[in-house]
Amino acid sequence: MLSFLIGSPAPSWYDLKDIFEEYSNVAVYVDKDNKIEIIKVSDVNDFFLPTSVLLDPSYLNKLKVYYLKLKKYVAFPSFNLELIRYFVQFEKWRAMEYYCGDTFKGGWIIYDCEGEKCEQKQMKHLRLDDSLDSIKEHMKIFEE
Repeated sequence: MLSFLIGSPAPSWYDLKDIFEEYSNVAVYVDKDNKIEIIKVSDVNDFFLPTSVLLDPSYLNKLKVYYLKLKKYVAFPSFNLELIRYFVQFEKWRAMEYYCGDTFKGGWIIYDCEGEKCEQKQMKHLRLDDSLDSIKEHMKIFEE
């Protein structure tokens, strides 16, 4: 049903919002040319299952998260273990870390969020870079 989007140029965030209105949890991943490569959807609302729309960070070497909707959370990827460890020390923040043996591959930083402002927060987080310099901006978005 959603396969018609695969391979097409990514529409605006708000067009995707309309397309995926019926789903609780959605992630759209695009390639370097902004063409949709992967769409993952889930309607389950518990912590571990809605995060099933989040790809293993090894995929994010060639793809980027273009659109992300989680019913109860805001999430953004990181390849910076220091950044991840910084955020998980705060209440409501958690992370999913991925390893190959003892080697850190990347992860997702996630925090609780419910309400109308979550979508705007999600968009803003995905626009920031993955450096320690982005900590203040991520915290500012969280506190909005």
